[in-house]
Amino acid sequence: MAGIHIAVLIFIVWIFSGSNECAAQRRSPGSVIADFSIPDTVCVNKPVTITNLSQGATTYLWRFCAGNAVTNPNGIELGNPSNTLNTPWGITLVQDGVSFVSFVTNSGDSTISRIFWENGLKNFPTAENLGNFNFLTHHIFGIQVKNDNGNWYGFVANGTSLVRLDFGPTLLNPYPLSTIIDIAPFTDTARGLVIEKDGDNWVGFSTQWPGKTIKRFNWGNSLSSTPTVTDLGNICGLTDPMQPALIRDNTGWYLFIANTTSLAQVYFGNSLLSNNPVGTNLGDLGSMTDDRGLCLLMECNNPYGLIVNHNTVENLLLQLHFHGGLAGTKAITPLGNVGNLYLPSALSEALFFGDTIYSIALNENTLTTLFFPPCNDTVIPSVPLFDPSPIVFSAPGAYTISLTVDLGMATEQRICKEIEVDTPKPFYFGKDTTICEGTDFVLTPGSGYKKYLWNTGEISHEIHVSQTGSYWVQVTDFHDCEMADTINIDVVPDQSATVDTSICSGQTYHAGGKTQSTSGTYYDTLTVQYGCKKIITTHLVVEPEIIVNIREDTCLIKGNTMDLIAYTGGAPDYTWQDGSHGSVLRITNPGNYWVVATVNKCTGSDTIHIEKCPEPEIVPFSLPAAFTPNEDGVNDVFKPTGSEVVGFHMIIFNRWGQMLFETLKFEEGWDGKYNGEYCETGVYAYVITYNDTGNPEEVIQVKGNVTLFR
Repeated sequence: MAGIHIAVLIFIVWIFSGSNECAAQRRSPGSVIADFSIPDTVCVNKPVTITNLSQGATTYLWRFCAGNAVTNPNGIELGNPSNTLNTPWGITLVQDGVSFVSFVTNSGDSTISRIFWENGLKNFPTAENLGNFNFLTHHIFGIQVKNDNGNWYGFVANGTSLVRLDFGPTLLNPYPLSTIIDIAPFTDTARGLVIEKDGDNWVGFSTQWPGKTIKRFNWGNSLSSTPTVTDLGNICGLTDPMQPALIRDNTGWYLFIANTTSLAQVYFGNSLLSNNPVGTNLGDLGSMTDDRGLCLLMECNNPYGLIVNHNTVENLLLQLHFHGGLAGTKAITPLGNVGNLYLPSALSEALFFGDTIYSIALNENTLTTLFFPPCNDTVIPSVPLFDPSPIVFSAPGAYTISLTVDLGMATEQRICKEIEVDTPKPFYFGKDTTICEGTDFVLTPGSGYKKYLWNTGEISHEIHVSQTGSYWVQVTDFHDCEMADTINIDVVPDQSATVDTSICSGQTYHAGGKTQSTSGTYYDTLTVQYGCKKIITTHLVVEPEIIVNIREDTCLIKGNTMDLIAYTGGAPDYTWQDGSHGSVLRITNPGNYWVVATVNKCTGSDTIHIEKCPEPEIVPFSLPAAFTPNEDGVNDVFKPTGSEVVGFHMIIFNRWGQMLFETLKFEEGWDGKYNGEYCETGVYAYVITYNDTGNPEEVIQVKGNVTLFR
């Protein structure tokens, strides 16, 4: 088996990366800073930009969906590699690139086994037995391997002494130099061993049995030196101490010890070399019965732990939870038998490979690989680049993004940050709405978004609409989640109306909210469907009064006829009391006569009383009661008809007594003009004188009225 590794050594120079996350967070020199910035929350399937703020580093490893130590682990039984295990008690695990090397102490034959994995701890390893270096005893239990300035050192708790193995620059050295470190205070049987670097000092602790004490070793700044030892005594209620583990957070360093039936805790503050550590026994936490193996992990500033029961409650894997950090309360969740555990006695450090967390459980004569697989919600692989952007998470949830710089180097640092991947929230910005025509309606989903895009092309947080249609908006929140909704707008057509109407003089019409009797434009507002307003515009015309004038009351000479003329300025319809419809009614008898004139459905009327005239002297001519000088050839001239008389003289007067016309000729009549212009419609007086034919010296005078119609 040694020949195999000598051949491997010819082709591979093993440079140990040693990322011991289970024991403690590595403290790096100030020249290297690991840091980056990410959004707190992003949207599913949206690119996430990561800004690398690291300084002084040479390599970078990003993980986006790492195994979560708070979930249930899986397990694979590996058997006894090359049959090199013989009642094993202690185990340590280190990493070099994609390869892993584990060392196991075998108390059955006082030897050490070296186990080698390539490309992942789920594979079956190769192994070889390194022997006992001439002075190992069957009391070998705890073992640790550390890299100090490029040189690999192994330390074995060998009962009452420490054994140092110097591998040089490669862990595959088949002949490491072995040295017994005999320290006087170190006189008890050591069970567990843990070593970490605190600042410039390498510090280690071992649990003593049956003395039930804790020993502290201080190598100073080099593991090649001889450590000083301090007996811390039993400061935390130790009864049967087994495997210890170191871990720290921002409150300081903590040493936890699997104390078989309880969990012991020692707090050192900011320095492992503190002379006043505080010890506490935390009890069995409800599940610890025969617990021997302990592994602690600081994952993104959150501590986690695994514990294995040996045989009282056989083969039980326990998960240790810290509520409120290392200083908070502790609780245990039993996970059952994971990976065919059988009488497990120890757990290795927890290491990352890719996005999976691994730890090796040491059974009676077999190994079990325990691992926390990556989350199932993403397929983003680890990225060894300075800038991994952009990345996309395809499912919602809480994710841990971690950056490890200078992996495997003395300057190694790791930083983790949480990111919440969100799904677009249900988005609804309004129900379908009916608006009135002419309304300026505002659509808005609110101003709490980063971007807006409307189907109208607008990008403001609100738009104004007035037309029927479907309107959608896509909003982008501050996590770049895009959401959309559609609203339908229905516009009620304008129902406003215009009414053109007229009434007759003396009538009324309701418009403008009240009764109207004068011409004008009036407005009424009505509320109709959906609260819309209907405007009624009324153009009201009040027709002028219809004035009908027949003539003044007069008398009718027996045997004569008289024409009654109704004139209203162009009325299309007349109705006399006898049912006739002409504008002229010829009468032969005295009596009361009336006429109704209709213009634009409005009416006017007039009445005349005709009496029987006293028996006058017989006048040899007759005169019309009215005439119409409109040049239509009918009744255009007012003149007497009948026998011509001697000394004829006719004068026409208006109502004010002004003479308008005068003639001495019987056959000459008045054409209705004065100074060449037609006179207005009205009643005019006439005076006619003539000589009596029987007595030529006697002058007869006839007076009367005539109505002129235009």
